[in-house]
Amino acid sequence: MNPHKAYNILLLAALAALPAHAQNGAEEKVLDVDFSVFPLESSNWEGILYAPDGDPKKGTQELRFNPHQRTLGFSYRGPAPIRFYREVINEEGLTDFEIVGQVAPGTGVLRDDLILFFSPEKEDGPYDISFMFDSPKAFPDESLVFFNSMNITFEGILGDKRFTLKPGASAPLDVSAFFDAPTPIMLVLEHDNDYHRVLKNKVRFSPERRTLMILRSPKNPDSLRIRTQRLTEYTGPRGSTEEPGA
Repeated sequence: MNPHKAYNILLLAALAALPAHAQNGAEEKVLDVDFSVFPLESSNWEGILYAPDGDPKKGTQELRFNPHQRTLGFSYRGPAPIRFYREVINEEGLTDFEIVGQVAPGTGVLRDDLILFFSPEKEDGPYDISFMFDSPKAFPDESLVFFNSMNITFEGILGDKRFTLKPGASAPLDVSAFFDAPTPIMLVLEHDNDYHRVLKNKVRFSPERRTLMILRSPKNPDSLRIRTQRLTEYTGPRGSTEEPGA
């Protein structure tokens, strides 16, 4: 037999034995995650649904939003992206599901917990959804993590620590050296070869807690003073006097 013909026969046989996703050159993204949600702005946060297994026809769960702390307790086991819906009535008068947002964190099999941040494009959606990982590595105990919701990079100082804040979640900053007294914090924006201060404050940190500081655009479009919101969570042993977000 012609050696080239024999090689082609073997190659075809090998390809036929491969799973469909391997033949297509990509593995299916599979998510196995618990997640929490947090709204970045005021909007209509009622009636937003997701399907825990990715198929809304098999059942949905409504998200609950709290503007003061993230809402936990959601699980997703299915393909990427995670899609979010509102119920609508279609032309046949039947209930259907309209996609109002989606997020596709990572590739391949993902099992890290997530924090999802929702920002409305309109009052009833669609929604821009960004995320950060909620793991001991990405958001450890006695740390400060910034979530920069703006498409701007800032330079910062916390006590004697200097850092850069790009859009999205920052690397965690260890705050265990700052428990004794309120710690000064300052953020600046570089523009036209000059630095403009956008935040100056003092922050108190405590043991067995971790802090998420959310950065938002100024309320007044002509202002350089950004808005901040601090979410502090207790990470010590759970007792009768401790509550999440304390």
